[in-house]
Amino acid sequence: MGDIFLQAVLFIYNTIGLQNLGISIIEIAVLSRIVFYPFIKQQLTYSKKMGEMQPHIAALKEKHKDDKQGMAKAQMDLFKEHGVNPAAGCLPTIVQLIVLIGLFGALDQILKMNFNTNFAFWNMAKPDVFHIQGINFALPGVLVIIAAATQFIQSKMMLVSTPPGGGLPKPALTKEGSGEVKSDFASEFSSAQSSMMWMFPLMFLWFGTQWPSGLALYWSISSTIAIYQQYKISWLGGMEELWKKLMSLKK
Repeated sequence: MGDIFLQAVLFIYNTIGLQNLGISIIEIAVLSRIVFYPFIKQQLTYSKKMGEMQPHIAALKEKHKDDKQGMAKAQMDLFKEHGVNPAAGCLPTIVQLIVLIGLFGALDQILKMNFNTNFAFWNMAKPDVFHIQGINFALPGVLVIIAAATQFIQSKMMLVSTPPGGGLPKPALTKEGSGEVKSDFASEFSSAQSSMMWMFPLMFLWFGTQWPSGLALYWSISSTIAIYQQYKISWLGGMEELWKKLMSLKK
């Protein structure tokens, strides 16, 4: 599998990449995101539907809190009714992850070969870092910061955001005398997504100071395109609230 990705990268480098490593990496990032687009669209559609159903899932959980089997059946019936396949939400992520790992491995090998690795202000084979006198460790450079920032924005946009007045009808209370419907499912789902949203950018800020800058360039371009694709499919998603706050600061 690794050889297939390596040969694909070499082919791009020797043809449309004009034997320029930086240009080749940008083209690979663009092409990979074009290939990923159907998977991204499927994943965002799934996330949107899950967001719309969260109040209903929470209501079912309250209703069947002492009956796990009944809860499982009711939840599957709800998914079936609204055409949601839980397994389908995982497949796009798995496919993208496999391809990204393959591309990262191929780029890492290319960057160690005897190619001209200079591109703009960077040496694609060396980490993008800068040093400040008196500080004993390298600080992330521009490409690493952009890669981490775009990864954060992309992950934030992936968070479910149901538009005002949108989604499924609000479920009725399922327990007599209950003042509210518990939302354990929604809380756990949101908590997991929030953790991932912060984890990957922070990891890239750390490891990006040790990786070749070519990988940071690839991730920056790839994430930027993914942000545009997600914007076209699902607007700002989870970034909408943060964007409104930023815009209010300008007034």
